[in-house]
Amino acid sequence: MTLLRFSTDQVPVEQRRDVVEAAYGAHVSGAIDFLEEAPIRAVILLRDVANVHIARLETPAVRITTNPDEDGTLYLSITQAGAGVIDAKGMGRQVQSGDINVLQRERRCVTIAAEPSRLLNIAIPKAVLLPRLRAGNDSLLTTHSLASPVARLLQGYAMTLLTDEQTIAPTEEAMFSAHIIDLATLLLGPRRDAVEQAKQQGVRAARRQAIKADVKAHLGEPDLSLDWISRRHSLSVPYIRALFYDEGTSFTDYVMHARLDHVRTLLLDPKLSGRTIAVLALMAGFGDISWFNHVFRRRFGMTPSDMRASNRRP
Repeated sequence: MTLLRFSTDQVPVEQRRDVVEAAYGAHVSGAIDFLEEAPIRAVILLRDVANVHIARLETPAVRITTNPDEDGTLYLSITQAGAGVIDAKGMGRQVQSGDINVLQRERRCVTIAAEPSRLLNIAIPKAVLLPRLRAGNDSLLTTHSLASPVARLLQGYAMTLLTDEQTIAPTEEAMFSAHIIDLATLLLGPRRDAVEQAKQQGVRAARRQAIKADVKAHLGEPDLSLDWISRRHSLSVPYIRALFYDEGTSFTDYVMHARLDHVRTLLLDPKLSGRTIAVLALMAGFGDISWFNHVFRRRFGMTPSDMRASNRRP
C-alpha cells in the first residue's frame, strides 16, 4: 500500500474533526475526541504493510476510544512525545514519553493524551505474534521503554516505512512485515526457537535501514565513511560490511550510488540552476570532480552537463 500522509491544514477548520476520525479512527477502530476548542492541527501518517498496520498521529490533547477488537489484533502503542493515561484493563496506566504499551483490546480501551503528543501505533495480528512468544510471558502486561535497543530499532524501522514515499511492491511488503514482527517478538520475549530467526532477519534489516537513513542524511559530510558510521552506530566494521553484502552490494557502493542520485536531484532542481556542477558535486560529498564525472557518466549514460541541459529543453 502507498503511504497516506495527511495534515489538517489541508482542509477547512469545520471539517477537521470528521476527517481525522475517518483516517486515524479507521486504524484504531475507534472514536477521536479532541479536548481543546482551538482549531485542530494534526498530522497523520498511515501505511499497511501486508498484515501489519502502522500509524503515527501528531495531535493536540485528545481522547481516543476504541471498541473491543474482534479480529484479534495486538497494538504496540509508542508514545514518542507527550503524556497521558491508557485504560485498557479497567484501571488507568500513566503514560510518559518513551513508553511502549501493549494493547490487546479484549475490552473497550480509552487513551487520553493530556497534552500535545506524537503517538506511533503498530498493529499486528495476535495469531502471528503470540505463538512466537515464550509461555508464561508477562511482557504483554508491562510497559516497555524506548531505552531498549530493540525498541529503538523497531521504532526506527516503522518510521522509515512511514517516511519513505515510494510505493512498496507486494513482495517487499511481506519482507517488511516479517521484519516488524521479528522486532516485536524480540521486544516482547521470544520462544527459544524464535530468537535466532528474529535476530538474523528483523534486527539486521532494522540496523541496515538505520544506517542507510543516516548515510542519506549526511551525504555531504566529508567524514562519511565506514569507520564514521561504525562509531555512530556502535557496530563493528565487519558487521556493517556483512549487512550490505546481504543485499549483494557493499557499503562503499551504496554511498556512491546515494550520492549520485542526490546529485541528479540537484541537477534537475530549477532553483539550483545557477550553481555550477562542481559545487553540486561537492554538496553531495564528492571531493574529486574528475572521479565524479567518470562515475556519473557510467551510472547515467550521460555527463552531468548533458543531464542538466536535457532538463531545460521543452
